[in-house]
Amino acid sequence: MSPVFLPAMYIGRFAPSPSGRLHFGSLVAALGSYLRARHENGRILLRIEDLDFYRCKKEYTNLIINELHTLGFEYDGVPYIQSEHTNVYLEKAKELIDKGEAYYCHCTRSMKKVEPCHCKNLHLQQTENTNYALNYEVKNVCNNTFEDVLLGKVHTDYITNELTLIRADKVISYNLGCVVDDILEGVTEIVRGADLIDITPSQISLYKSFDKEAPRYLHLPLIMQDSKRKLSKQNHSPAVLDLASPQKLLITGLKFLNQETDDLSENMTVYKILAMAVDRFEVFAISKKPLLMTV
Repeated sequence: MSPVFLPAMYIGRFAPSPSGRLHFGSLVAALGSYLRARHENGRILLRIEDLDFYRCKKEYTNLIINELHTLGFEYDGVPYIQSEHTNVYLEKAKELIDKGEAYYCHCTRSMKKVEPCHCKNLHLQQTENTNYALNYEVKNVCNNTFEDVLLGKVHTDYITNELTLIRADKVISYNLGCVVDDILEGVTEIVRGADLIDITPSQISLYKSFDKEAPRYLHLPLIMQDSKRKLSKQNHSPAVLDLASPQKLLITGLKFLNQETDDLSENMTVYKILAMAVDRFEVFAISKKPLLMTV
């Protein structure tokens, strides 16, 4: 296995979306990002990605923050709430417009099924009376291939030449929000679920358009609800803290990450369990394949 060279200061993040409470897949992602950062003596940030105001609710933001505290996670600084910083994303979107790398689009999904979008050549302008989406022209800067810390060289067949930055209903997209924040917060490595592998090359293109190098990526195995469905809020996965004690959940999560757990006990505090797990964390022990939830 090739060595992984880390920067002088490791900065990671956990970035849940408050469209529901934490499920077990969220816990595994929180564990993976937390253990990786703390094991490298780095910083770990908490970001609440709540830009989709149709799906995200303030009450879930507070619940998620409290649930992470109950599970023993201690983050650096105060939680960063995306919806409190929308001006930042609008400014960065304008930067791409000024570079000629983002353009307004009046196409609906049904229109795109009939013929490709040609809005880039129309030079549309947003006004008070228009509801255009803002799209970004993706550059295939990495030939849909990137290096993953755990998985090695990853190639995805997902191909798109455009990425929506701001929807016609004014919702700022996940892709714009997370890339802008990772740049501003100095994130050096992104630890997240493997369900986001396909979009990674497009996000790498977006970093390049902002004249920044993309962070490293470490994609964790998906936790599956059954043979076809991953654990997710959309699939109505149960809230993780309704399943067992925080201690048992941490130990189970560590087992899913294939970490040593033989000397861990539910009688320990969550802080003791996490401290021991941080000390002996082994990134290359993590499975590269999806796992079925057994909690």
